[in-house]
Amino acid sequence: MSQLVFQPALDPYHAMFRLFRMFPILKGVALSRDHVRILDFYLTFPFLISSIRLSREGQHFKKLARKYINLKPYGQQPEGPLLFARMEAMQNAALDTLAFNSFLETEALAADKIVTTDKSLPKDVCERVIELNEQQADLLEFLQSLASDYSILGENGLKARTGLKEYRYDAV
Repeated sequence: MSQLVFQPALDPYHAMFRLFRMFPILKGVALSRDHVRILDFYLTFPFLISSIRLSREGQHFKKLARKYINLKPYGQQPEGPLLFARMEAMQNAALDTLAFNSFLETEALAADKIVTTDKSLPKDVCERVIELNEQQADLLEFLQSLASDYSILGENGLKARTGLKEYRYDAV
């Protein structure tokens, strides 16, 4: 018997949609590629939020893991760092496609920075993004906190706090 399972984390089109969902967070800031990739990871797997070492002010966000446990995929999943590494190719393809279509600044992306442009989303995509972001407003608030309150580098940066990437060799 064959089983067909869709994994949104490994779909570049779904990655583009998730990035569109994060545009309100990314508007007006320049975040590193890894920073945005980590935000995307927790947008895809919010039930893993409880494993992040958050600051004292952000501890209340840990309850989101319980709220979004229903999004946990059926079946066994790899550990977070392995899953994050597997997502990289899809995330990079999505970022490159968005830059090619002028939703992201190409020069900034070449320097591993994510900067949005003023190009507006297609109407149907925009409506779906708004609908989902309103339904998951608390999750978007959490991602906004990760984007603005935490740096990516060092032993108190997002790479270290999440355990998704190596941080010990960061130039801080």
